[in-house]
Amino acid sequence: MVHSLGSRTSGVDGSSEGGRINTINIPGALVIYGVALLQSLQPRNPKSKLSVGPVLVDGVWCLEVGYQGDEPLGVPTSWRGHRVVLKKIEPPPPSA
Repeated sequence: MVHSLGSRTSGVDGSSEGGRINTINIPGALVIYGVALLQSLQPRNPKSKLSVGPVLVDGVWCLEVGYQGDEPLGVPTSWRGHRVVLKKIEPPPPSA
């Protein structure tokens, strides 16, 4: 009898508690990968406001790096096997 330890992967694939990223949910996995990408970009781009998230481009899940200000430096074309797409985000209009 298998007892669950509270993780979605416990007892399923032999990985340790929390040892693998669930790649069945691709957008969810991309969010995790995106955090690491964002952390690698922020020190090189202190004047840019950066965001990251999953986006579906031509039926393929990609990472979208959004930015306000200067175009970020050092953005790779792919990250962990997924394409990276840049998107300039316009700041909201000033309130009257």
